Amino acid sequence: MKKYLPKEIESKWQKTWEEEELYSFDVNDKTSRGKYYTLVELPYPSGDLHIGHWFSFVTPDILSRFKRMSGNNVFFPHGFDAFGLPAENAAIKRKIHPQDWTMKNIETMTNQFKTMGTMIDWNYVTITCLPEYYRWNQWIFLKMYEKGLAYRGKTLSNWCETDQTVLANENIENGKCWRCGNEVVQKEVAQWFLKITEYADRLIWPENPGASPERSRRVDWPMSVRVGQNNWIGKKAGINITYKIKGTNETITCFTTRPDTNFGATFIVLAPEQTFVKSILNKNSEVKAYVEKAEKKSELDRMAEGRKKTGVFTGYYAINNLNGREMSIWVSDFVLAGFGTGAVVGVPGHDLRDFEFATQFGIDIIRVVVGKDGDTSAITDKKQVQEKEGTMINSDFLNDLDIHEATKKVMEYIEKKGWGKKTVTYHIRDWSISRQRYWGTPVPMIHCQKCGIVPVPEKDLPIELPYEVDFTPKGKPPLASNEEWVKTTCPKCSGPATRDAETLDTFFDSSWYFYRYVNPGYTNGPFDTQKVKKLLPVDIYFGGAEHTLGHTLYARFFTKFFKDLGLIDFEEFASKRIQHGVVLGPDGNRMSKSKGNVVNPDDMVSQYGADVVRMYLCFMMPYEAIGPWSTEAIEGMYRFINRVWYLYQNIDKSIKPDKKDLFFMHKTIKKVEQDIPEVKTNTAIAGMMEWLNYLSRKEKISEEEYKTFLTILAPFAPHMTEELWRSEMKEKESIHLQPWPQVEEKYLTEDEVNIPVQVNGKVRGVITVSSADLSQDTVVKKATEDEKVKKYLEGKDFKVVYVQGKILNLIVK
Repeated sequence: MKKYLPKEIESKWQKTWEEEELYSFDVNDKTSRGKYYTLVELPYPSGDLHIGHWFSFVTPDILSRFKRMSGNNVFFPHGFDAFGLPAENAAIKRKIHPQDWTMKNIETMTNQFKTMGTMIDWNYVTITCLPEYYRWNQWIFLKMYEKGLAYRGKTLSNWCETDQTVLANENIENGKCWRCGNEVVQKEVAQWFLKITEYADRLIWPENPGASPERSRRVDWPMSVRVGQNNWIGKKAGINITYKIKGTNETITCFTTRPDTNFGATFIVLAPEQTFVKSILNKNSEVKAYVEKAEKKSELDRMAEGRKKTGVFTGYYAINNLNGREMSIWVSDFVLAGFGTGAVVGVPGHDLRDFEFATQFGIDIIRVVVGKDGDTSAITDKKQVQEKEGTMINSDFLNDLDIHEATKKVMEYIEKKGWGKKTVTYHIRDWSISRQRYWGTPVPMIHCQKCGIVPVPEKDLPIELPYEVDFTPKGKPPLASNEEWVKTTCPKCSGPATRDAETLDTFFDSSWYFYRYVNPGYTNGPFDTQKVKKLLPVDIYFGGAEHTLGHTLYARFFTKFFKDLGLIDFEEFASKRIQHGVVLGPDGNRMSKSKGNVVNPDDMVSQYGADVVRMYLCFMMPYEAIGPWSTEAIEGMYRFINRVWYLYQNIDKSIKPDKKDLFFMHKTIKKVEQDIPEVKTNTAIAGMMEWLNYLSRKEKISEEEYKTFLTILAPFAPHMTEELWRSEMKEKESIHLQPWPQVEEKYLTEDEVNIPVQVNGKVRGVITVSSADLSQDTVVKKATEDEKVKKYLEGKDFKVVYVQGKILNLIVK
């Protein structure tokens, strides 16, 4: 038999599959068990596929192949999330245009993806930086503007004074701009927003997602995602309490869900940007200095867990109407102006963060006793509070009430007195979507001195990006550097006007691409609604856990908006979400060029072949896990593939599988077909390894066994199985068009059991006994008659340790 040469085999079959259109998808296929839409988060065209791309895509490919062999009409498209800041980095550092850099990378990565041997149908590819795609970004934006969901507003943002631009949190390094290295400050900046807050309630996951069929279509998403998104939305029912500032005519409003604990409120903390703080800056130099320092910190820095609390006393006090107490007013950067009212009332006896702040600055700590049994209300860290207990009060107002009743009663009392008003608040804020950079979708709006902000007429879409721009920071968005492009005519008054020079956040692009996938060339709308009706919701969506609070939340928002437009009839775009893990470098650290621990998949393919790399990535750890690459372990997978290859030589066409053979065969089919849909490829491979070991112990195997083995191995190792199937076994039709083998339960009753026999803890033989009689007497009798075992027992007494049906240990005295 010829030698296993993956380089020759893999390129040959990749070319053949493309010529035969083996993986061509037909949405109108009526012969299948139904559609199955596999989706993997579209990658950014960074230049080269890394091992993380392989890890992310191989398992979905295996599932797609299995589903196709099982009779489903599988849709497995692809795309590139092609806009973004890295392209502008390249423009500046490498002196190459972002468009040229991006399209070249897409070409390179497409060829690399093909070496992976996936069943992706390359006729269904979407590239987000092309006008035929971002035209519909602009259309969606205009529809949102039309519905009052897109608006121009102001918010505190990370601002680089040197480059005169807003920066995302990830573009700040140690408090400084990644571009110029100068300090970043917080500044109120005008920008475009989407009112995702209007959809907050609809975005909240029900506690039992399967309880609402219309809402969820039996949605199966990880609990970590559902809880994470619900926490980020942060819906809370409570009350806004207004406190009068002593010695002034001004007031401060604070939100709380536990007004009963306000009997123990001892201070108020304001955000540095809060209105009252601004009014006293010129009266208090300490406050002014603190605010100036806070302006240089990003929100991420200010919200970081574990950081030491800082603050400054304003010199003012607020009056707590519940107990008449004067509460000191402080400024601290852990309070953010964009959340709630920008003011927090401190109840240090009942909140760990407040307790830490009070301890830091020597503020009184009071605990309120609530409840029939004198139980305290929820204390975050009882031990810490007990160590510095402070004053204990028991309000007669709350006698004989449980915490829920007490909260309700105090809330009603405060509202009746006119000190506050019940309300519902959300942690989530409207989505800032405009960016002052070039490589993105141009905002389709026009600024006219006479008419104000005017939307671009739909007939004029797309507003294309000009090629000629100045990418280097000049204190204005790059698009503004092309004056010919900026100058336009107002659609309303026909007077002179200017185009909006900002571009949309790239999360806008990735919030709906999976709809476009079904017909990338569609021209009558953002997506082909008829094909979407046939193919969506997505059946399974693979991606990274880092997108819990960004991409997947925004994609759910877009889906609900599309439903409101009447374009779709479902609420959730994906029925199931699977989150992949991370492949670390061989040293156990995150891969990085500076650490010299990057594993290049091209090198691995060149050395071992794509099938071995695929198999190893599936076997190295569970799909959702994090673990290091191992060169030694991939060698083991290479040996496994070779064993399968050369096992072909053991086929004897004249023999048929016996009962034991059929048991192992159907046991393995069942194991693999159960594991693949559960994304347990590592245990599926383990099952195949066990069967291979059994087959390898036989002198000859039947053709039925070998063909079946190749068929269930095909989704994992598509090239070598195709070579054996069509070149060696002379089958005319591709192995990838074969049906998945059917499990026959009648063969899964094991009549005989193999029991290892140990003598003093060392295995000396294996006996086979009937499963009908696994008694100790029967097993010991058969073991002592076995030639391999009895020579260790002759003339000696021994003690028996027997685990029924599992193992026999004979301990010689």
